[in-house]
Amino acid sequence: MAVISMRTVHRKNPLSRLIHSEFFRNVVTLMSGTTVGQAISLAVYLILSRIYTPADFGVFALFMSILSITNITATAKYELAVMMPREDHAGLNLMGLSAVISVCVSLFLFILVLLLNQPITRMLGNEQISPWLYLIPLSTLLNGFYQGLNYWSNRKKRFRTMTVASLGQSLTNSSVKVGAGFLVAGPFGLIVGSVLGQITGFVTFLLNFLKHDREKLPAINQKDMGSLAREYYRFPKYNMLHGVINNFSGSLPIFILTSWFSSATAGLYAFGFTMIFRPMSMVTNAFSQVFSQRVITKENEGQEILPDVKRLLVKMFQFSFIPFGIVAIFAPQIFKFVFGPEWETAGTYTRILIPWLYMVFLSAPFSFLPDLFKVQGKAFLIDAVKLVVRLIAMAAGIYSSDILRTVIYFSAGSMLVTAYQLTWFYSVAKKSDTL
Repeated sequence: MAVISMRTVHRKNPLSRLIHSEFFRNVVTLMSGTTVGQAISLAVYLILSRIYTPADFGVFALFMSILSITNITATAKYELAVMMPREDHAGLNLMGLSAVISVCVSLFLFILVLLLNQPITRMLGNEQISPWLYLIPLSTLLNGFYQGLNYWSNRKKRFRTMTVASLGQSLTNSSVKVGAGFLVAGPFGLIVGSVLGQITGFVTFLLNFLKHDREKLPAINQKDMGSLAREYYRFPKYNMLHGVINNFSGSLPIFILTSWFSSATAGLYAFGFTMIFRPMSMVTNAFSQVFSQRVITKENEGQEILPDVKRLLVKMFQFSFIPFGIVAIFAPQIFKFVFGPEWETAGTYTRILIPWLYMVFLSAPFSFLPDLFKVQGKAFLIDAVKLVVRLIAMAAGIYSSDILRTVIYFSAGSMLVTAYQLTWFYSVAKKSDTL
């Protein structure tokens, strides 16, 4: 009887059910290696903040901002469709399609940089970025390959491989940044470390793919890729343009602060943003990858998904409220104590960004829902509005010639639109269950 009673309690205990669920195990698998990698990356900033200047971080932030836009075009966002079809054959060809597009886009970018390096440099308002523009095509290509293989691994539930790839990328990135920082002045180590980290992540995925799926390579063919390209046309039509607008919108402060204030100001903003966004994205990415796989499977089987959406939203709110509150109150003091007095301003910027980033944290795991239910048009419209709001907000800040006001206006406008976006994600899930 005692055994039966214990089993009954076990079945009725929500926490126990969560811990023993496949969903929880997969999230922990993804977060374990990712947590270690991100913890190392963030810990390394204790060293990086003392061997690189805010201006160096400004150049690096500008490089990454450019890359965030080119990465979107690299695959035309077809990698997002890899998990959608029922058959592995279709998912494999979508991965192949994204790889082919990556090669074409990277070649185009290489020619563009060769011909227009100086005009692009002048437009960006930072002469130091000029030599690093030549790495944009390579980094874009690596990211395109990485994303396709990452989504294929997610489809096949190879969460350990995803964890190892993420950890390897973080370790390589961090070690090169530190080592090169002591040897070469300027942003060299920051940028080269980032690219070498990409290579490590890509090679990890590639070796795993060749080990398990080498025999499937002949199944990738031009006819099927062309057919799937037409079937999933919404991804380049909506998601790619949507992604370009969204990433340009997110990088807007870097471009504006570099051109209208200084590279050092942009570096301080980027440093503060990174310190909160890195751990935040680590959590949201793990939840999103596992949650999306779970919800897509349920939707394909005709099951309700709204209960899962409600449950995850409540858990994320409970999990995050106190940490975000602490950062919002004490960020400047934390940055001054941990990184040094010259980085206190970065903490001030972080405090201002917290309301917006909190909304991003809550909404990010549900961002795949418009793709699943083919309502990318509305998602695109929301982010287009967000871009307009941000442009107006930053223009008002520039007009006032006050950097703090510029960041405040940007954060406030971003928070309002992201809050609306979260409510819309919820309504999409609710509507799907009533159809």
